[in-house]
Amino acid sequence: MKRFIQQIISRRSMLLLLVGAFFLSPVQAAELTASTARQVQKALELQADEQWKDAATVLESAGTPTEYDKAFVNRMLGVVYWQKGDAQKAINALYASVNSKVLEEEAQMASERMLADLLMTQSRYQDALKLYYPLSTSKTLRQKDRGEIWLRIAQAHYQNEQYSDSLKGINAHLKLVSAKSSSLSLKLGSQLKLKHWKGSTRTLKQLIAIEPEKKTWWIQLVGSYQRLNDQKQMLNTLVLAKREGIALSESEKMMMAQLYQQQGVPEKAAALMSEVNQGDAEMTRLVMEASYWQQAKEWNKAIIAWERAAAEAPKYYWVASQLSLQHGQYKKALSLLEKVNSPEKAPDVELARALAYDKLNEFDKALLHAKRANELKPSNQSESWIQYLSQKIQ
Repeated sequence: MKRFIQQIISRRSMLLLLVGAFFLSPVQAAELTASTARQVQKALELQADEQWKDAATVLESAGTPTEYDKAFVNRMLGVVYWQKGDAQKAINALYASVNSKVLEEEAQMASERMLADLLMTQSRYQDALKLYYPLSTSKTLRQKDRGEIWLRIAQAHYQNEQYSDSLKGINAHLKLVSAKSSSLSLKLGSQLKLKHWKGSTRTLKQLIAIEPEKKTWWIQLVGSYQRLNDQKQMLNTLVLAKREGIALSESEKMMMAQLYQQQGVPEKAAALMSEVNQGDAEMTRLVMEASYWQQAKEWNKAIIAWERAAAEAPKYYWVASQLSLQHGQYKKALSLLEKVNSPEKAPDVELARALAYDKLNEFDKALLHAKRANELKPSNQSESWIQYLSQKIQ
């Protein structure tokens, strides 16, 4: 933010104020004593050639018999010192000029603003505010200029971590001039610091209207809705961002998938996770995809996803095999059961094989696996299977 302030002040307002500082009006020339006027004219000619050091020398040696002469020369010295890169000398000279209160009203206000802007570049925000606030109420300043003053006030308060005052300043600025992304981003910063989540959503929508291609605004809007626990608007924002051509990261797509699932649209959640899982994929993401396909009743896709997850975590071969059995894919189930290597699952695996072979009308094999299940872990279920299959074979 400090760098942003320096760029705005040094490149915009300071240059405008410099033009005014270099101009010697007939009224000013008349009020200066003749000797001072000659020195000032010489300094102006050196300034025009950007000979700042020589201009400073001329002004420093100028005789200033009147208070007006002193104020005028100090104002010019403030400009010259700033151009030379000596900010502290520029500030001292401008303070001497404005404190005299003898300049014409327009020149006085321009000098005060120039001084305030210089103080801002030196991180002297409280000192700058003492100058900005009186300027903000001036009736002689144009509306645009008062808008700029309120922007500086907002920036200064923000740097002092006075976020409520910064927000008041930026709102005053926005009443006077059209909203720009720079001013709205400052407003947003204050709102986020103050945890004004509803206000931040409105500001972010304005920023998106100005810069729809900037991903940061979309993601921050999602974050503000998240703070408000508004999952529907979180999802809507991500959907709109994607339609706008914003490239979402894998984690953002995962968030979007979770939101689809929470909103009762598991098929879209699964499709997004399938997109995320192209190529190499983490087991956790594959499990998410598989569970979403399962909720969407897309059984084949769910089985494939569970099988991919099982390649990373073999425990999921059991899940995939059970889903295959439930939906009539008995041969697929048998091949998946071959990969279940958990000893404690052995009795259940044998019973699952018995079921698969029974459905495939291979009753001898079914009975063999039912007996194996009973040998591994005697149970009423395995005994029932043995009795049922024995009767079938007879």
